[in-house]
Amino acid sequence: MFTAWVLVAALGDRVWWTLPLLYGPRWATVLLFAGLLPALLFARRSAGEAGLLMVPIFVFGLLDYQLPYDRLGSQEATSLRVLEVNLGGGGRGQRETKVSAFLAEIERSHPQLIVIAECSSSIADGIRQKGDWFVETSNTRLCFASRWPLLAWEERDPEDFWKMNGAGAIARATVASPAGTLRVGVLHLETPREALQEFMDLSSIPTLGDVTRSNIAQRELESSVAREWIFSGEELPTIVVGDFNLPVESAIYRRHWGDLHNAFSRSGFGTGYTKHTSFWGSRIDHILTTADIVSDKAWTGQSMGSDHLPLFADLSLPARADPN
Repeated sequence: MFTAWVLVAALGDRVWWTLPLLYGPRWATVLLFAGLLPALLFARRSAGEAGLLMVPIFVFGLLDYQLPYDRLGSQEATSLRVLEVNLGGGGRGQRETKVSAFLAEIERSHPQLIVIAECSSSIADGIRQKGDWFVETSNTRLCFASRWPLLAWEERDPEDFWKMNGAGAIARATVASPAGTLRVGVLHLETPREALQEFMDLSSIPTLGDVTRSNIAQRELESSVAREWIFSGEELPTIVVGDFNLPVESAIYRRHWGDLHNAFSRSGFGTGYTKHTSFWGSRIDHILTTADIVSDKAWTGQSMGSDHLPLFADLSLPARADPN
């Protein structure tokens, strides 16, 4: 069990052949508990002790089960609720269901900021029709909506990443919050899906390493560029939100995003899986903040017809000397 944890947490996408362990069904390692059964017949105490040691490694290490520990913001701080979701996946004929479900969720949860990856024009128009939102979209299918005025909206040109068959959906907004100027990075980075599918095809074994290493390099590059581009310019309290396609154990995530505070890691409860397949889930959507922003609570919502669940976070913004 410890070895399985090390393969996921330490190697992750550092080594190409560990990619299925990083993104795959980690719950399957529960089968390792079966190795204790013979020992229970002959050495019950030592087997029990081994089992007690395996449980926290399995739950908190491999499954990344979270317990909230961040402090609550001060009463003087400005509260902010963020909603993030990827609405691109799901079954056929789900388009109208997604739109109606998402608009209903806005009415129910009352967020101040919304970030949508793989956003459709009908969803953006539906938010605009509510009348009290500032809405921006990008040609990479990102949507951003704010109840507070927008001072600027910028999108990085994705052409270079498209030539590499990457994603490169990177944008940023500057928002006039009651606490002062706030920067919000919005992104949807390259997926490991194609590389993972290669592991299911025996005929691809001769080229498997090359394909996987190429995918890892692409995802590394996009995170590196996104981090530098979003944070360029004036130093401001910053939130970075979107579908990173990276779990927190990823070496890429740790190198480029690990110094930021992860809202769910600090104030969520449970696994927080945002991406779901038929057999397992993964936490690859994130709401990250600079250290001056406090995460009070984070959670996942109900399905809206996509293969991603919405991610919420209640944040406390620091009081600043330049309120808008």
